[in-house]
Amino acid sequence: MLPRAAVLVVGVFGALVLLLPAELVPARVLLTDLSNLAAAALATACTAWRATRSVARYRGSWFALSAGCGMWTAGQVVWIWLTRAEIYSFPSPADVEFLLFPVLACLALLLHPTEGAADRVRRVLDAVMTSLAVGLVIWRVALGAVVRAASADETLSSAVTIAYPALDVLLLVLTVLTLTRSPDARLSLGLVTAGLVAFSVADITFVYQQVTGTDDLSPVDLGWGVGFACIALAALTRQVRPRDPFTTPIGAPVTGFLPYVPVTAALTLSVVPQLQGKPPPFDELIVAIALVVLLLARQYLTLRQNWRLATQLAARESQLRHQAFHDALTGLANRALFRDRLEHAVDLHARDLRPVSVLFFDLDDFKVVNDTLGHAAGDDLLIRVSERLRGAVRPGDTVARLGGDEFALLLEDGADPFTAAARITGALRTPFDIAGQHVEVPVSVGVVELAPSDTAVSADELLARADTAMYAAKRSGKARIVAHTAGMSLVELEDQRLRTVLRRAIAGGDIGLAYQPIVDLGSGRIVALEALARWRHDGTDVPPATFIDAATRTGVLNELTDALLAEACAQLADWTAGRSDGNQLAVHVNIAPSQLVVPEFLRTVTDLVAAHRLQRGQLVLEITESGLVADLTAAQAALTVLRRAGVAVSLDDFGVGYSSLSRLNEIEIDSVKIDRSFLDRIDSDPRRAAFLRGLLRLAQDISLPVIAEGVELPGQLAELRRLGCTLAQGYLLGRPAFAPATTARLDLQRPVPSR
Repeated sequence: MLPRAAVLVVGVFGALVLLLPAELVPARVLLTDLSNLAAAALATACTAWRATRSVARYRGSWFALSAGCGMWTAGQVVWIWLTRAEIYSFPSPADVEFLLFPVLACLALLLHPTEGAADRVRRVLDAVMTSLAVGLVIWRVALGAVVRAASADETLSSAVTIAYPALDVLLLVLTVLTLTRSPDARLSLGLVTAGLVAFSVADITFVYQQVTGTDDLSPVDLGWGVGFACIALAALTRQVRPRDPFTTPIGAPVTGFLPYVPVTAALTLSVVPQLQGKPPPFDELIVAIALVVLLLARQYLTLRQNWRLATQLAARESQLRHQAFHDALTGLANRALFRDRLEHAVDLHARDLRPVSVLFFDLDDFKVVNDTLGHAAGDDLLIRVSERLRGAVRPGDTVARLGGDEFALLLEDGADPFTAAARITGALRTPFDIAGQHVEVPVSVGVVELAPSDTAVSADELLARADTAMYAAKRSGKARIVAHTAGMSLVELEDQRLRTVLRRAIAGGDIGLAYQPIVDLGSGRIVALEALARWRHDGTDVPPATFIDAATRTGVLNELTDALLAEACAQLADWTAGRSDGNQLAVHVNIAPSQLVVPEFLRTVTDLVAAHRLQRGQLVLEITESGLVADLTAAQAALTVLRRAGVAVSLDDFGVGYSSLSRLNEIEIDSVKIDRSFLDRIDSDPRRAAFLRGLLRLAQDISLPVIAEGVELPGQLAELRRLGCTLAQGYLLGRPAFAPATTARLDLQRPVPSR
C-alpha cells in the first residue's frame, strides 16, 4: 500500500507543478525535473522488487525493465546537474543514458513470454520493419534534407535527433505486439504499455523542442512522470495465474497486419520517385531493400509456423480418430469400429449376397485372474491376448475388443469361420506368464454364418446370435466352439421367471440406489452424486450389469428406470430441503439410450421434477455418446423437452463411442464424463497424459464441463489437477453409499485427499 501511495504522491506533485500557473510555482523547471527523477527512481525500485518475486519466466523481463528505468534515472541526475550548472548542450552525456532506456525496455518486452520462440523472432522482425518504415517516412518527409544540409559538427546532433523517435517507434511497436500476443499478465503489461506510450510522447516532444530551439514547459512534460508512474504501478499489481496456454491471445490476428501498413507507405514513397524518373538516394534505397528482405523473412517464418501447426493439427486429429475407433488398452478395433464394419458387411450381403461370418469369443474364468492377481495383471493379460489375436487373424479380418474380456472377429470374404476359430484357440492355448505365474486362457467361441442364400438380418441381430452361441459354448462346458442354430436362445427358458423376480424386486423396493460423490477438485466439496442401482437377491449382491441386462431383455427396464428415478428425485428433494450452505446439489441418473425418445418416459421425468420442485439442473440424466447420436433428430427434440423442464443431460463414456466428434457440437448437452479407461497410467505415461489433455481440450472447445470418472490412485488425481480437470469421481474420492451414509457424508463435507 505504501509504494502505491508514494507513486500517487509523486504523480500528483508533478501534475500540480506543471498545471498550476507559473507565478504560483517558483523554480518550476527544477521541481518538474525532480518530480520526474522521483518517478523514475520509484519505477526502478518497484520493477527490481517485482523481478525478485516473479516466477522464472517473467524475472528476466522485469530485471531488464528495471535496468532501463535505472539508466534513465541516472541520465536525469546528469541532466539536472548540467542544466543547473548552465553547461548543457544537445546532445549531452545524459542523452546516452536516456537512449539506453528504450533499448533496455525493448529487451524487456522481448524477454516477456508469449506464444514461444518463433513468435519472439516475429515480434523482432515486425518491430524492426515498422521502425525502419516509419524512420524512412520521417526521413523522406522531414529529416533527410535537414541532415544532409547539416555541417560535420552537427552530424552527432542529427544522429541523436533521429535515434530518439526511431527507438521510440521500435519500443511502441514491440509494446503493442507483446500486449496483444501475451497469453497472461495483461493488467501489468497494459500499465507498462500505457507508461511507454506516455514516455514516447514526451520523448518525441523533447526532440522537437531541441530541433526548433524551444524549451518551454508544457503539460506534455508530464509524460515522463506519468510513464514511470504507470510502470511502477504495473510492478505492484498482483500476479494472477497464467491463462491456459491453448488460449489464443486477444488481438493477435489483427496486430499481425500492423507492420504492413507503415511498410507499404515507406515502399510507396521509395517507388513513386522512381516512377517519376528520380532515383532515390542510396541510403533510402538500402533501407527499402532491407525492408523487403525483412518482409520476406517474416513471411517465411509465418508460412513455416503455419505448416508446423497444420502438421500438428493433422497428427492430433489422426490420434483422436484412432482413439475413437480403437480400444485404449489393447489397440484393437473397439465396438464402434466393429459395428460399423459389420453393418457395411451386412449391407453388402443384402445387396450382393456376399457371405458374412462373426465369431464372438470370451476368455473363460477371466474374473479369477482379476480377483487373484489384480486388475493390473488382468490388463496385462488382455494386452498379451490381443497380441496373439493379431498374429492369428489375416490382414483383411477385423478383430475387436468389445469390452471386458469379450472379443469378436469379422470375416467378409467367405473364409471358413471354424478354421479361424481353431487358429484363435490354438494361439491362446500356450499359457501366459503373468505376474510371475503361468496363466492358461481357455476361450469359448460362438460362431454365426450368414450364407448368400440366408435372409438378410441386421448387424445387431447377427452379433446377438454370435453372443448367444458363445454363451451356449460356456454352458456346455467352456473352451468350446459352438455354431448358432435356429431357435437357439440364451436364456429363453429363464426369461419368464426372471421377469417375475425382477418385477417383484422393483415393487418391493429391493433394487435401490447407492450414491457416489462427484467432487469439485478445487474446493474439495461434493457438488453432485451419481445414483447407482444396487440389488441384493437371496443374500447375494447381483452385479448391476447382470440385472440391468436381464431387465432389458425381459422388457421391465422402463419399470426399473421409473422406480429408480422416483427414488432419486425424492432423495434429492430431501437433501435440498436439509442443506443450509446455499450450494445446489445435483444427482446423476443413468438411462438407456432407447428411453430418451419415448414420450411416456419424458412425461415421467418432467412430472417428477415438478412434483419434487427440483431446481434447474438438479436432475441430470446420463446417456452414452452412441445413444445420443443414434437418432440425432429425435434426440434433439427430447433434449428440448427436458431442458424446458429444467433437466440436464450428461454425455457418459465420452471418447469411446462411435459417433462422429463433429456431430457432438450439434447436440445441446450440459456436461461430459470422460471414460475411466483414459485415466489408466496417466501419472506414469506421458503419451496417455498428453492424449487426455487433448480430450479435455476438445470438451472445453465445445464449452462442456468435464467429469473424470474412475479416479482410484493419488497419482491420477494429481495429474487431473495438473491438466486442469475440475470435476471427478472414483473410489479415491468416495465409494458409492446408500442414502443414510451419503447424508452423513454431505453433512461432513470432508475434503478430497491432499496434493
